[in-house]
Amino acid sequence: MTASHTDPQPAAAPAGAGTTRVRIRFILTFFLANAGMFAVFQGMQQILVPTRVAEIDPEGKIASLGLLASLGALAAALGSPLFGALSDRTRSRFGRRAPWILLAAALVLVPMALMANMTDLFWVGAGYIGVMLTASAFQAAITAVIPDRVPENRRGLVSSVIGVATFVGVLFGINVATAFLGVPILAYTLVASLLVVGAILFVILAPDAPATQALPRPEGSLVHRVGRFFSGLRDHDLAWAFWARVTIMLGFWTVSTYQLYTLSDYIGVENLPEQNPAVAVAVLGSINLVISLISTVIAGPLSDRANRRKIFVVIASVGMGVAAIVPLVWPTFLGMLVYGALLGFFFGIFTAVDQAIMTLVLPRQEDAARDLGMLNVATSGPQIAGPFVAALLLGIFGGFPALFIFSAVTALLSAFFILPIRKVR
Repeated sequence: MTASHTDPQPAAAPAGAGTTRVRIRFILTFFLANAGMFAVFQGMQQILVPTRVAEIDPEGKIASLGLLASLGALAAALGSPLFGALSDRTRSRFGRRAPWILLAAALVLVPMALMANMTDLFWVGAGYIGVMLTASAFQAAITAVIPDRVPENRRGLVSSVIGVATFVGVLFGINVATAFLGVPILAYTLVASLLVVGAILFVILAPDAPATQALPRPEGSLVHRVGRFFSGLRDHDLAWAFWARVTIMLGFWTVSTYQLYTLSDYIGVENLPEQNPAVAVAVLGSINLVISLISTVIAGPLSDRANRRKIFVVIASVGMGVAAIVPLVWPTFLGMLVYGALLGFFFGIFTAVDQAIMTLVLPRQEDAARDLGMLNVATSGPQIAGPFVAALLLGIFGGFPALFIFSAVTALLSAFFILPIRKVR
């Protein structure tokens, strides 16, 4: 794997352009690789890290989790565009993305395995940052496969594949983490195993085209090159897409980061299944994911057929805003299940179509992974701000309802921000 210099090599044709068999291999292994990535993200964020933090620091768990979640998200926010840019400039006979996909998947296992026996918040945080940094490298490379290899009129379908993979990965991650909490080494390594298996199968069964032609040597001062690194955000459509995702994800993560504590402290442990917050998270997540799966499978291909994207995202954003009101008027576990079902339905639509929009607003194909990495910051960045916003809201208003109100407002803002995009109908 090398980073060299001359004209960029043209993007590879979509995998499977020749035969249905290869297309199926691409879809299935791409699905598995993405599912593994989200199993790591959500297994860690929803179960493994909150549980470990509560064990180590039961009195200060909200502040401690907020700090760790923000540091981990900061690592992902910095890593995604950086590793994306490196994969754009990588030249190897295995392609631009495959080396990073394999290397990142292997490296995720290391801090995951080490975290299993950590009992100090500092080392838990160090391990968590390591996981988020290496997983962000994987995400930057696997996301760039879409503009590299998928035709524009199939982006909705492939975005739906990512959406379904997201929910299957979350389902796998939170349930495996919950089932093996008593044996930490199994909990952490089994959650990471799906990512490793998915990465290996994707690279072997859906190989990328070789990328061996050299790239031009970077010109200009260091300041100029840093400015070019962020130049994608000066593009009109990419900037609006970025802020639309930032707002909806900020509301989402403000609630999601504290879901375990919302269930235990707002709904009440005595009102939860088995009087166990971790089990309640798994039940809520499972129902959310099943419904999300249905809407995701429908929305992506439907947006391809209609050749319309923005209307789907607007409907999804407004729907998520409405869903956030449910726990305010119905603060029971049943109310949370209704909230989770509605949120899952509309978030499934959002996930299926939003990713397609992100790949269609890229200003330059040769910087696809870098710019998609910047758009990934619109997801990971709110993970940094979300815990602090949540802690601030809890401190000022003294209760969890403030989180749901904030989530509703940001979802509605996202619907407004998606409208000015010009390249996408």
